[in-house]
Amino acid sequence: MTTPLLRCDALWSRQGDQLIAGSPARFFRLTESGVEAAKALETGASTAPKHAPLADRLIAAGALHPYRAALADPSQITVVIPAYLAEAHQRKQLRELISGLEGLSVIIIDDASPSAIELMDAKVVRLDTNSGPAAARNRGLELASTPLVAFVDCDVHITRDDICKLAAQIDDQTKIVAPRIVASKRRSLLAQYERNSAPLDMGQQPAKVTHDSRVSYLASAVLVCDTATLRDAGGFDVTLRCGEDVDLVWRLLNNEITVRYEPSINCQHDTRRGLVPFLRQRFNYGSSSVDLESRHPGRLSPLRSRPTSVATWLLLGIGLHVIALAFLLLDFAFMSLQFRERNISTRLMLKMFGKNFLNTGQHFADAIVKVWWPVIVVTATLSDAVSSLLALCIVIPGLIAYARRPTLDPFSFLFLRTLEKFAYGAGVWVKGFSVHNLNALRPRFLSMSNSSVSG
Repeated sequence: MTTPLLRCDALWSRQGDQLIAGSPARFFRLTESGVEAAKALETGASTAPKHAPLADRLIAAGALHPYRAALADPSQITVVIPAYLAEAHQRKQLRELISGLEGLSVIIIDDASPSAIELMDAKVVRLDTNSGPAAARNRGLELASTPLVAFVDCDVHITRDDICKLAAQIDDQTKIVAPRIVASKRRSLLAQYERNSAPLDMGQQPAKVTHDSRVSYLASAVLVCDTATLRDAGGFDVTLRCGEDVDLVWRLLNNEITVRYEPSINCQHDTRRGLVPFLRQRFNYGSSSVDLESRHPGRLSPLRSRPTSVATWLLLGIGLHVIALAFLLLDFAFMSLQFRERNISTRLMLKMFGKNFLNTGQHFADAIVKVWWPVIVVTATLSDAVSSLLALCIVIPGLIAYARRPTLDPFSFLFLRTLEKFAYGAGVWVKGFSVHNLNALRPRFLSMSNSSVSG
């Protein structure tokens, strides 16, 4: 098997023998030999065999990310495509997808489309009734006879080589890997918006998928898996019409199975064609969070932070700046006490505190606009301070996101971004009330001794 290239995590920060890296961040104190290895890793050089135990430890912690520049044997891979085709353009997309997968075994599971799918270049299995993507994928998993299976949605653009590159990342530790999912290059307003803020795009940095981290789940638009591992896990939950991919990944993580996100390989995903389908999709995402919360309590909390950090941002947002400063100093004092007990350098402590504080601000604003907006909007009619808070939470994070990749004018971007988040929140509230479960709305406050950073 090809020796993997080891890449440092985006949060990697070292001062002498002290290292902070990973997501959530972890602190490492290195030996003299470890410092030597860290210097080699930072320059992209190969490490000596004696450093293998440290490299393994850093990989397990998500501080290093392995990548094999190789192609897996196509004969070892079965591609499963769940498909429900109701429109002509979807059949065209499927044909284009199949043409790019030449040389791979392909099984299309026709989930009772209005007109039966007929293709010469792939095996088609038609279900008697429409059962949803989870059931369709599970049927394909049953039929797969290869060690690896790749689940690919029919509205994705990906090639055989991309699938083989992803499959090459599967080894004795890693059992599931997914690429970066970016928006298609269509010229519609929604496509331009999603090229900045695609819901399935997990970003440019590789990651070990873990709870409470930068990448805490994967989408099944493209998912390459070890077949035996997936069968042992029981496949996808067929009772979920949306969120079944998140549920699968979390069940695997609970069983200590390694899952990775590999953005050096990316594929295009078609956007919804029209504002109503776009908002319906986000509404469904919000609804699925309630189902996922019931299966994985606490994992869908809209905000997870220390109470002093949250209070600081709340007070800043409503204009109580002096009191906010007092809470900021209190928050810093708790973290500095913990860091001093471990003799962590001031520079690393300040960097970690700043990262943690800014992340809390981002998640706080997102929770206000995306999940808690119905309560905030009502309260804003009674309070100018809350009105200002809502406006700040919409505009400032929106402009920051826009500046990273301006793909359309800022006004359209802010409008669509706000509609998208409101639609998600509406799904959470409607589904939550219908099943009498509002736990997906509840924040999780960490103990004051917790200083982890998700970055």
